[in-house]
Amino acid sequence: MSKLKLVCFFVSLVVIGASLFVELATLGMLGEFKPTAAVADDSAPGVGIRALILVDVILVYSIAIIAIDMAPSFRALSGRIQGIVTLILSIVIIIITIASIFAAISLLMLMLSLLMSPPFGTIAYFAIWGDFDKATARAILSLSMFLKIVGAGAMVFSNPSFLKNTGFMLLMISSLAATFVLGLLHAFPPSFLVSITDTIGAIVAGIIALIWGVRFLIGAIFAIIRAIRSVAPV
Repeated sequence: MSKLKLVCFFVSLVVIGASLFVELATLGMLGEFKPTAAVADDSAPGVGIRALILVDVILVYSIAIIAIDMAPSFRALSGRIQGIVTLILSIVIIIITIASIFAAISLLMLMLSLLMSPPFGTIAYFAIWGDFDKATARAILSLSMFLKIVGAGAMVFSNPSFLKNTGFMLLMISSLAATFVLGLLHAFPPSFLVSITDTIGAIVAGIIALIWGVRFLIGAIFAIIRAIRSVAPV
């Protein structure tokens, strides 16, 4: 790989990593993710972005593994520990994702129940979730989407053979699609319903993260088995 293409690859890693950092920065804006009235702070900028982080952690980890494999001095060490690290990461992702999905479902049920229980339930819904900070959420998602598109373009330019890596491309598309869908769920509904559609987006992103977490878990198990067989006496 030429120096220019190598630079483009690491630019893609930095840029896509920056998109994850942008999303992680929103954690300081969010309250605790609980299906109770205490989640009023979750309306700015929404719990959907929090769920999106889970997908992008997997994406950035995948690119980091590719980067490590490109360095011959680290390739041997990476081959020994990659399966274990992936196993641990996938288990953590799966546990967090399952908890997030159930919390989002509980939150969604609570919001719908209050909204459809006039007059006092509806009043409570509007008091807690009726004002969604669409501007902040839009800015975060727009910047994240832009960085991901730039990163994906730089990666393909660095090595067009990445297009043949079906698994990685599907992961990249999953991240882009989750970001795009969440943006649509923020943009189109009336403002008082965006907290509900944002939570639906969190469930969708959580399901995507769960699917990839399970896929990585299965891959890690097979990688560990192959590593054990390679050193086991015949």
